[in-house]
Amino acid sequence: MQKKEILKDEFIFETTLKNGLKVYLHPKRKFVQAFAALQIGFGGRDFRYLINNEKQELPKGTAHFLEHMLFENNGSTLSDFFIDQGADINAYTSRKLTSYYFSTRDNFTNLLKRLLDNFVDYNFSETSVKKERKIITQELSMNDDSYSVKAYKTLLKMMYKDESIYEDIGGSQKTIKEITIETLKKATTDFYHPKNMSLVLTGNFDKDEVIAMLDVHPFVLKNWHEYREITHKTDLSDKSKHIYKREDSALDTNIVEVGVKIPEAIFNDKSLDHNIITNSFFSMIFSPASPLYKVLKKKKLHNFTFSASPVIEDDYGFFNISIETKKVKLFSKTIQELLIDLPNMKFDEKIFKAYKRADIGRAIKAFDDVKQSHSLVKRLINDGVDLYTFVEKSKNITFDDFLVYQNIFTKNNIYIVEYLSKPLNKKKNK
Repeated sequence: MQKKEILKDEFIFETTLKNGLKVYLHPKRKFVQAFAALQIGFGGRDFRYLINNEKQELPKGTAHFLEHMLFENNGSTLSDFFIDQGADINAYTSRKLTSYYFSTRDNFTNLLKRLLDNFVDYNFSETSVKKERKIITQELSMNDDSYSVKAYKTLLKMMYKDESIYEDIGGSQKTIKEITIETLKKATTDFYHPKNMSLVLTGNFDKDEVIAMLDVHPFVLKNWHEYREITHKTDLSDKSKHIYKREDSALDTNIVEVGVKIPEAIFNDKSLDHNIITNSFFSMIFSPASPLYKVLKKKKLHNFTFSASPVIEDDYGFFNISIETKKVKLFSKTIQELLIDLPNMKFDEKIFKAYKRADIGRAIKAFDDVKQSHSLVKRLINDGVDLYTFVEKSKNITFDDFLVYQNIFTKNNIYIVEYLSKPLNKKKNK
């Protein structure tokens, strides 16, 4: 087990168990709570993938379906056990991973043992599959009613041809009907292997006690099958359509989604750490002191629903702006003009340095809170950012690195979706 310094007087103990599971232990004994997250490299995008360059397929939504199923694996319910112990447990599926996580004030090692018990063997029944299919169908019908989800998904469809980017993580009501026990068995074989997992532990726990438990746990000692590495090919081309408008009388508000695509050449530039740089960049160009913000405020095009953030995955990235507004036409016209003019704007290097310091300060301050530090460490691991150099890398970001992103704001990289509330036709009085 290696002891590595992430910050001054802040250490993470890192080890790889006999079965290949990577474990990150971050003891913070002065705090009351402890957090654990078992993360599997299996997400919504994994309905098409490659093993040894051979194409593999699963029904869309399999990762999310399996997440539901494993809460009641082998006839016992994880939730009931953790609730009885006074602990919180939950799970989620994102585009590229599934995470099972819990927090507690007591019995951390025993609860972690119980969590891992769930991933030694898998036993699925037709009854449980039918039960979860019904529950997930209800979840999907709720998403189907959300126009904000539809608008965002439409934006992704315009920017990228690849289904793995825009398809719903839960699949569709049609695709989940295709999920069978055999499907779930294939998914666990291909993805639920310790070498495709990580375990992140933070807070008030005894690291030696945890390691002693892990070393003799059946999950670790099991004779696992050979892991076959999974790869993906993502089509980053677009559909050559940059503006989409839709009117719907069921909408009670207007929604605008804007995407600015990071070109493939820039995204694949290994000298740029997008996860570190883009937050500072976007914070700066939409700060209250920025020209963009001032114009939007002056024209009364900025309200509490306005949001702007980078979206960085391991295979693509873009900047997203969204708002609910009555002034759709004016907002779309103004934001496009402002974005296209960004390459011509002059930014003060001193302000850039101030935002960079603020971002570094927020990251460091996160370690003063056990929950925030757990979330930050997980995010860095999932984003492929080196835990032990990210602060130094953040300090080394230059103004020239920052300006690389300024030049991507061209008409060819901007996409706009408008969902408009259409008044119901009123019948004339005779």
